[in-house]
Amino acid sequence: MEIVLQKGDNMKITEFTYNNPDSDGDISLEGSVLLENKTDFDVEFVTISSTVLNHAGVTVGGNRQEEDAEFITAKSSGEMDLNFGWNYHKDLFDGKPKKMKVLIEATMYKREFVKVGSIEVPASKNTLNMLKKDVSIGGMVEIRGVSVLRKKDNDEGDVQLEIRAGFRNISDTYIDRAQLNTKLMDQRDSEIDSNIDYESLPSKSSWLCEPSFWNIKPGKIKNAEIVLSASIFVPIGTFTGEATATLSKD
Repeated sequence: MEIVLQKGDNMKITEFTYNNPDSDGDISLEGSVLLENKTDFDVEFVTISSTVLNHAGVTVGGNRQEEDAEFITAKSSGEMDLNFGWNYHKDLFDGKPKKMKVLIEATMYKREFVKVGSIEVPASKNTLNMLKKDVSIGGMVEIRGVSVLRKKDNDEGDVQLEIRAGFRNISDTYIDRAQLNTKLMDQRDSEIDSNIDYESLPSKSSWLCEPSFWNIKPGKIKNAEIVLSASIFVPIGTFTGEATATLSKD
C-alpha cells in the first residue's frame, strides 16, 4: 500500500491559555487545535505531541495524546482539546508566563479494518480450537490464524481461555497502532464480554496478542463463540505548529 501524507498548514492552534497560579503556585494550561482533513479518507485516530517552552526557549513540560474516539470525515475539519500534562509551577516561567510557547505535532490516521472470523469456544477442558486462515490487513499486516486453548478451570471455578493471535508487519511502514477487537458471544448471540488490545508495530516486526476474559463461569460459554476483528491505523496527514500563551479570561 502506497501512503501519501497530507502535509502543510492545515492545522490551527485555536487556543493556548494559562491561568494565574493557585495557592500552591501551580499554573494550569488549556488549549485546542483545529485539524483539516483534505484527504478522501475518514480520520479515526489522531496523535498529538506537545512541547511547552518557557521564556528562554527551554522545555518545561509536554505530553503525547492518542485520541481513538475522534472522527473527522473526508474533506472536513474537527477541533480537539489539547492536554499539556500537569505540574507547571510558576517558577518554571521566571515571572514571564506570557512568553511561554507550545510546539505541536499532530498526525491523522485512517483505519484499515477486517473481520477476522469466529471460533467456537472449546466445549471441554484441555481442548484446542483454531481459526485456520491467514488474514491480511491493508496489505501491510497479516494475522496467521488464531488459537483458543481451554485450560482447566481456576480455583474459583472460572473458565480459563488462552487466546493467541500473531500480527506481523510485513511492510516498510511503522504502524502506530495495530488493534484486535475480541467479543465473547453466548449461544443467544448476546455479548458476554469483550476486549480491545493494541500495540505499535515497527516495520518487519511481530506482536503476539493474547486477549483475556475473566470471571466467566462454565455455564455461560455453552455453545459460545469468540468473534474477532482487526484494524491498523495508517497515517494520512502530519502537521506542525506553535503558539504563544495568553492569560485565560476565566
